[in-house]
Amino acid sequence: MNHLGGKHILLTRTAKQNKTTAELVQSLGAIPELLPCTSIEVLEDNIQRDWLAMQTNLPSGSDVIFSSRNGVEAVAHYVTDFEDVLSNYRTIAVGKKTAASLESFGVKPAWSPHQASQKGLIKAYEARGLPEHVLFFRAETGNDCLLNFLDKHGVRHQLSLVYRSVCSTDDASETILNIKNNTIDAVLLGSARTAEFYVAKIGDLSLANRPVVVVMSPQVRKATDKLGLNVQIIAHKPSFRAMLEGLNRYFEHHK
Repeated sequence: MNHLGGKHILLTRTAKQNKTTAELVQSLGAIPELLPCTSIEVLEDNIQRDWLAMQTNLPSGSDVIFSSRNGVEAVAHYVTDFEDVLSNYRTIAVGKKTAASLESFGVKPAWSPHQASQKGLIKAYEARGLPEHVLFFRAETGNDCLLNFLDKHGVRHQLSLVYRSVCSTDDASETILNIKNNTIDAVLLGSARTAEFYVAKIGDLSLANRPVVVVMSPQVRKATDKLGLNVQIIAHKPSFRAMLEGLNRYFEHHK
């Protein structure tokens, strides 16, 4: 049974990503409230340098990993030969949205891990066998568990930091007023950085804690604990649909 009908759910991704998540929220009968907390800053110099180095130093057939749609778009928009160059490598996408983004630029991923995370990549490599060389395109900040795994097993790898998440400058005054008036029922926090920016934009921890706080993973939960946020729900898998499923179960018992 759907218990999200009429609930006001605060979305905190980038402005572009919020629109996509809002469609999912509306399809479940809830009301999306949009507060872009994050914006993407592309690291163009890193992209240009590492793209050229890849073609010179990375052997043909090596693994090229994209961990997010943001990473795909950052690289694809700043090079002129995205599809042609990647045809020489085995491209791996973490998650369906990352795979769809690659395909929109003409690149069909060789495979994606069943679990859309670095831990999912590790499990997939343990099952499929280790590559000889890896190039990993990702955000400036992120988990290093894949790199540590590759180091442990002697796999040559390069890391290319192609974008960073920064706090959005969008005005939060309307959202703050809505929280004060108790008209925001829940907030979805998909990453540690987003949680950090959410707290900064609200500017008052007690207010930030008024809505039901939903996070995407135990890793995000650890970050929110440090910020002083009280998390009620951790998604059973890293997706916004899973976050909403958890929220639906929560409202079933907390009407």
